[in-house]
Amino acid sequence: MTDSLRPANVHFNDQGTPVADAFDDVYFSNDSGIQETEHVFMLGNDIAERWQTCNRPHYVIAETGFGTGLNCLVAMLAFARFKEANPKHPLKRLYILSTEKFPIAPDDLTRALSVFPDVALLVDTLVAQYPPMLNGCHRLQFDQWHTQLDLWLGDVHALLPCWHCPEDGLVDSWFLDGFAPSKNPDMWTDSLFSQMARLSKPGAGFATFTAAGVVKRGLKEAGFTIEKRKGFGRKRDMLTGTLSNPPVLRNTQPWHYRYPDTPLSSDDNVAVVGAGLAGSSMALALCKRGIPVSLFGKAPAPADGASGNRQGGFYPQLQASLSPPARIQAHSFLFASRYYQHLAEQGVTFTHDPCGVLLLAFNDEVASRQQKLVSKQLWPEQIVYPVAKDEASALAGIPMQQGGLFYPLGGWISPQELVHAQLTLARDTGLLTEHYDCPVDVTTNEHGALVTAKQSEQQWQFSRAVLACGHHSAELDALSHVPLRPVRGQVEAVPVQSPLNSLRTVLCHKGYMTPAWQGRIALGSTYVKGDTTCEPRREESEQNLATHAKAMADYPWAQSIEHDFTARASIRMGIADHQPVVGAVISPDTLTHRYEQLYKGFRPAEYPLNTSDQTIAVLTGLGSRGLTTAPLMAEVLASQWCGEPLPMEEDLLQALAPERFMLREMKKKPQ
Repeated sequence: MTDSLRPANVHFNDQGTPVADAFDDVYFSNDSGIQETEHVFMLGNDIAERWQTCNRPHYVIAETGFGTGLNCLVAMLAFARFKEANPKHPLKRLYILSTEKFPIAPDDLTRALSVFPDVALLVDTLVAQYPPMLNGCHRLQFDQWHTQLDLWLGDVHALLPCWHCPEDGLVDSWFLDGFAPSKNPDMWTDSLFSQMARLSKPGAGFATFTAAGVVKRGLKEAGFTIEKRKGFGRKRDMLTGTLSNPPVLRNTQPWHYRYPDTPLSSDDNVAVVGAGLAGSSMALALCKRGIPVSLFGKAPAPADGASGNRQGGFYPQLQASLSPPARIQAHSFLFASRYYQHLAEQGVTFTHDPCGVLLLAFNDEVASRQQKLVSKQLWPEQIVYPVAKDEASALAGIPMQQGGLFYPLGGWISPQELVHAQLTLARDTGLLTEHYDCPVDVTTNEHGALVTAKQSEQQWQFSRAVLACGHHSAELDALSHVPLRPVRGQVEAVPVQSPLNSLRTVLCHKGYMTPAWQGRIALGSTYVKGDTTCEPRREESEQNLATHAKAMADYPWAQSIEHDFTARASIRMGIADHQPVVGAVISPDTLTHRYEQLYKGFRPAEYPLNTSDQTIAVLTGLGSRGLTTAPLMAEVLASQWCGEPLPMEEDLLQALAPERFMLREMKKKPQ
């Protein structure tokens, strides 16, 4: 999953059909692309009948070869019509998982699809969200069509093993597409067919335009029954079939299994403890899925902790390698960027400015590190690109003495207003109940999670509970096995002054500085481990000013910033390995009982699945990157608990799991 992506080279033939130069093959039929999709993939999979008989809340289509996205758009349009005709049907949402090794450029995609007016609005929505060329999963929202599209960029043979799979399978139907086996033999392999079997639910269907022998034999060997049907257009035959012989082992590392025994449904209720950025993101993610939520806040109002800061910088912390931490940051950032745009389009207001973020090369060491990151060419320019001094000055609106790295999708957001915006949308579902000035304890019983108010001793019974309470997580016995590290941070609210009144982008060095809002500029931040007091301190204000003065020694104005010592201190929750903690909380005793002999290297099948009813989960450890990571982390946990496809690769999910620290120790041979 670390190979760089290459864009598709496309030309258009005399019929106006896009052709892939590398494979000398069309993306869809010259006769009619939509009719081909409907005949081969929709009718071939008996999609209409499968939707009618589905009794689950979501349906999963997986596709090999996104191409122009036409197959996906046709399925979305059909599903929207199905929902309109069947408003009370239990099937509520469509998931499409599509892979693409050579992403087509947005302009070529728009041109290719411009001949299909039926999907014009869908095309506009797709292009508006179309991701940069970064390996991995990009979750795109198509709410008007009741669909989520997970666009997985990369080689299908590397991607499918990264898909986390429930024990009863993930995929209901396969669109087995891609260029013809004679043109693209590298795709049509036994490893592809075996992964299809691993990921398919029993009885899952497939359809493909080809009837090539290698495909027929490979699918049959993998456990599918095969049927020939009449092909589309000039093709005489095509293949369809179902999975009749599911594999025994779907997950190669059972200790990393994520799904609960029973997915959440609208009959359940969930407590979310914590009313900050993590808690409000989690509450909205669940309410959007039809799950009733009760939110518990310790303070009289939401966003009282670190989420209560006036302004916060929004950008990812990248590295000169495609390490799991860097990939988590990059994908979280891209998801959050789309998410915040989507929030704004839904009519809620929260002050934010996508003005970009400029990371200054403020000393030789930082300049060298930035140069190394750029030279590796790992990150698309839509995420980050280098700028020289003159361009940095133009972007910042004030004279810069150095260049640096620019994040064009970054900027600043009011975390406090963002929390309120998310809670407003959650309230609009009619599924959110709020309890403030209500510190609670959470325990488990035979019915699920028991929440007890510490002051009144009032009790509430829930199916499950999410601990999203920031630095208060360190006080919880249920998380005693997770190395949580509270960190105090103080942010200054400096009065607007020249030349900072002209600042147009967020500046970062050892600290950060935002453009002005409401007559103030945010300047921060201190980093004091283990300190959980929140009163502002003049010495920390002076420390913040000194940090800026030192990092910007060539800027006279940075040596004499005027400050009336208005500041706010709050506590972030950090983790030993600096990654968030997201997932079900499995007790240390249970983990030890199941996996204390991991170091012996037995076959995975000899270990039990790391599954249970998952009564309690945690979403914490966002540190100073909550604006970047909270939306995707909440999406991961909500998807996990609802039995949906997970929008991250397997190794990234493992890097977030609460049990990761204990499992690492168990894999080491005892001394």
